[in-house]
Amino acid sequence: MDRMNFGEGIARQELNLVFVIDNSGSMDGEKIGAVNNAIRDVMSIMPEIQDDTSDAVIKISALKFSDSAKWIYSEPKDVGEFKWKDLSADGGTDLSAAYDKLAVWLTKKEKGGQMPDIGGVAPIVILMTDGLPTSYDWEKHLDALKKKGWFKVALKYALAINIDSDEAMDVLNKFTGNPETVLKVYSAEALRKVIKVIAVTASKVKSNSATTNQANNTPNQNANAMAQNEIANKLEEIDDVEW
Repeated sequence: MDRMNFGEGIARQELNLVFVIDNSGSMDGEKIGAVNNAIRDVMSIMPEIQDDTSDAVIKISALKFSDSAKWIYSEPKDVGEFKWKDLSADGGTDLSAAYDKLAVWLTKKEKGGQMPDIGGVAPIVILMTDGLPTSYDWEKHLDALKKKGWFKVALKYALAINIDSDEAMDVLNKFTGNPETVLKVYSAEALRKVIKVIAVTASKVKSNSATTNQANNTPNQNANAMAQNEIANKLEEIDDVEW
């Protein structure tokens, strides 16, 4: 894959798309099946999105969590190298472990993480779950995650799968920090469509506006707002979704 913008003679920016997936026992059956189908759909389109942009190299990561948390691959993958492995569902919902793993991931490579040391595009993080965490101290772990610079600037979405309780929704609202990016999804087909819309639309918008403030190497935040607006317009066409 071409990694250089020869017109400018500089390395292309890196855009990270990160899936954070609850595969606890309550996700068994239709829910985890919809997640598996959705990510396969996303990956079938991502090579086309990558080919259409000269500004960014898109990297894909996926973190699963149940009784513990584990990355599907040990490092972010180019779109052509990321092969989805269907998840099964079992165990509890250790959201604290997921936040810890994500915090390390969203650290510069020179400090043991997976994010660019210089430059880069604000990442896209999509969390999906169907209930309350079983780890009682999740808020403490979220507070640590929120201190990470790359998490602060990330475009964050949370998908609430068949969740109606205020307590569970509060968990997700605290993750994104924005109720407009917390979506209630009530069917497997809606879940599949929503994941696809967010992942593909955000990647396309942000990769085609991959600019960096050269003075202090901070990602351009306008792309987040642009992506969120376009995603909201497309979500209007999907049934069984609320936000």
